[in-house]
Amino acid sequence: MLIALDLDGTVWDHHDISSLYPPFKRVSPLKIQDNRGAEVTLRKHVRDFLQWARNSGHIITTLSWNDFQVAYQALRAFEIDAYFHYLVIEPHPRKDKMLYYLLRRIKAERGVEIKPQDIVYIDDRDIHIREIWENIGPVRFIQFGIDVKCFLEIIPLLSA
Repeated sequence: MLIALDLDGTVWDHHDISSLYPPFKRVSPLKIQDNRGAEVTLRKHVRDFLQWARNSGHIITTLSWNDFQVAYQALRAFEIDAYFHYLVIEPHPRKDKMLYYLLRRIKAERGVEIKPQDIVYIDDRDIHIREIWENIGPVRFIQFGIDVKCFLEIIPLLSA
């Protein structure tokens, strides 16, 4: 299974990490701060979820509309970058195109063709899902904050 995670508002509480000013420094286990003092909080249990997903053999990717360098520095500051097999972070809103090219890359690199029904897309907003369904197919969508309030709630949904 491919698990695609949005970052802003999903993995962390900030809604536009690209507007911040790295370098980031870690101020607590779940909090980083940019060089102007803006704080970003990692959602509780994200690490537990990512560890479960890796241990379960899932392919994990980001699927984020952001500036790559800023988002990557935040992932590194939180020390969660290594959990992801792929970092798909691009400065445009077309997540369907990001996912399309990722699926081609996975097929070329791993020889694995991932079907839409084997993709789980997790985002705090549903604004991209229509284009993904139209151009990729019926991926499973979990809306963070609506369908689940905590990353630990996702594990039984994907284990069933």
